[in-house]
Amino acid sequence: MEDIEPRIRPLVDALNKTGLVRTFSSCEGHFSPEEQTLVDRNHAEVRFVPAEGVGVPEIDMFIGRILAQFKSRHGLLPVKVTAYKLFTPIDEENVEETYVFDLRPFNRFDPPDRKRADVDRAITQVVRLMLSESYR
Repeated sequence: MEDIEPRIRPLVDALNKTGLVRTFSSCEGHFSPEEQTLVDRNHAEVRFVPAEGVGVPEIDMFIGRILAQFKSRHGLLPVKVTAYKLFTPIDEENVEETYVFDLRPFNRFDPPDRKRADVDRAITQVVRLMLSESYR
């Protein structure tokens, strides 16, 4: 786990602490022009799958509660926090299903340092929500 970027690590750790999921990929977001690549890096994300023995309905309820609480307490601005299930075809018969927690600056035209500060604050807020809840 040494490859986890420091700004996203609290969210990765909080997700794993729930016992509901197992994270496997993350990005803290990269907002300055020199950090951009062909892939959009103007957001932070954590990818995960259900932990062993945890069903999809439990994960869906967990994600729904976190997103609803975040919106009710912090609104959408200046960071939009969403989650979705990503379906990736592996071959002609198999599709991999992955959950993604996504934190994206609402205004893509804000300066990089502001987007960084806004996303860092949203990460902290989401982590507090996760740690304040009892999920199992």
